[in-house]
Amino acid sequence: MVTTSKLAKIIKIRAISAIWIIPIVTAVVGLWIIYSHYADRGTPFTLLAKDASGIVAGKTVIKNRSVDVGIVDEVTLSDDYNQVVVKGRIYNDMKPLLKNDSIFWVVKPEIGRDGVTGLNTILSGVYIELASGNDTHSFKNNPFILSDTPPLSDPSIKGIRLNLESDQNGVVPRGASVMFHGYRVGNVETSQFDVGSRKMKYQIFITQPYDALVTQNVRFWKEGGINLTLSSMGASLNVPSLDVLLSGGISFDLPDGSKLGAPAEQYSVYKLYENKKSIQDSQYTEYKEFLIMLSDSISGLSEGAPVEYHGIRLGTVSKVPFYTPEMLEQSSILNQKVPVLIRIEPDRLSELVDQKIDIATLIMDEQKNGLRASLKTSNMFTGALYIDLDFYSDLKNKYDVKKSKQFGYDTIDTTSTGIAQIQAKIIQLLDNFNNLPLNNTMSQFNKSLASSERLMNSINQIMASKEMQNMPKDLQKAMHSLNETMKGLQPGSDLNNQMKESLQKVQQMMDELTPLLNTLNDKSNALIFSAPNKKDQEPKAKGTK
Repeated sequence: MVTTSKLAKIIKIRAISAIWIIPIVTAVVGLWIIYSHYADRGTPFTLLAKDASGIVAGKTVIKNRSVDVGIVDEVTLSDDYNQVVVKGRIYNDMKPLLKNDSIFWVVKPEIGRDGVTGLNTILSGVYIELASGNDTHSFKNNPFILSDTPPLSDPSIKGIRLNLESDQNGVVPRGASVMFHGYRVGNVETSQFDVGSRKMKYQIFITQPYDALVTQNVRFWKEGGINLTLSSMGASLNVPSLDVLLSGGISFDLPDGSKLGAPAEQYSVYKLYENKKSIQDSQYTEYKEFLIMLSDSISGLSEGAPVEYHGIRLGTVSKVPFYTPEMLEQSSILNQKVPVLIRIEPDRLSELVDQKIDIATLIMDEQKNGLRASLKTSNMFTGALYIDLDFYSDLKNKYDVKKSKQFGYDTIDTTSTGIAQIQAKIIQLLDNFNNLPLNNTMSQFNKSLASSERLMNSINQIMASKEMQNMPKDLQKAMHSLNETMKGLQPGSDLNNQMKESLQKVQQMMDELTPLLNTLNDKSNALIFSAPNKKDQEPKAKGTK
């Protein structure tokens, strides 16, 4: 019996089963989701702050012009526990906003000079504002400083930043206006005192297109307060805007007659002057110093006062008083005239004439013709004085050449004039009037009246006697005329009363002038400036000194 065997059918199995497709697809999708999640997180950055008040990780957003551009991921302390480290990220589509010079600050409710801001954060909570910068380099991911206050100038705004230095009293606060001809063109960004140099230092920002107004020859000065100017032309009152009046400000301009100069560079350093008047004097850098010795009181003469000739300003008072060790060695400070140092500035005359004038040499030569320096009053209300140069015919050819140079300085001889001479003449007149023997005159006048009364009695007795009847008629007429004349001088008559009233008025006037004379002896210029009040003497117990 023959049997037939069946061959086994071999089936080839596939390498990967179809059942694995679902897990693989799921894994790929998961990886894509993870990649998309981290890719969409945006660009990370780090902020450093003093505290984290109101900042919550995963909740506090980062905004730019009220649009969400990022979020805070983590809030921790630094390794030394001295700072708060805030880690956040900027969304990918907002990445161009993040630059190396970007600025971050916390927005919260605040009351400032611009009013109330950040009220919308009362319900939504604080947020971080981002202001993009101007840097064009690639982002380096260096930590940023998170400020508590917004910047005064958006870093994206173009303009020029300058540094100012001041050694004057008074502070211009941060946020004050920077003005040109009264128009606001910028603001003060920082205001701080430098202990090393003992100066106030400011950083100001002037926006485009006004930054073109700033050149190397401009001058900056402080604004603020009410400026009242009294001059021969009258009174001038300058009241600034309310903003400047309350918080101050800074103005800049070219001094009169100054050239424009080259454009200023970023962060250039300028001096901040006290007022606009002082910037005009700052352009006169060339000068010749002279020494003058004044015998009059210098009360009212200050540094910066003008030196004039017939109203034309020639220079400035440099130092009041001006003492050197050599001066004090030669004579006591109480036994010499008061030295004052002045500057003659030739450039002031160059504004009036085209050619250069050697005014310093001219002043020295003209002293032999009577040119002298003297103190004069520039303002009767404030008592301010100035130095006046003028010719005096009585001093011609009386100049001592040996005194042309003293203590190493060319010297201008001086003379007393103006208010000093007027005071001296008034005091001399009052002293002479006070020395009149009015008391003796009154006594002699009273004696004369008594003698006249006795003479009247004798004449009356003669007129009533029998001998009068036997006198010649001419003699009788003469006696009658004398009798009538004496009646006009006797007590109770009009002439007698008028003479008494006149003498009483003279005596009363002298009593009223006595306090004035005493005051003038204490302060010679009390006719114009008020004298200091004297304290009443306190009574002392008997036996004490």
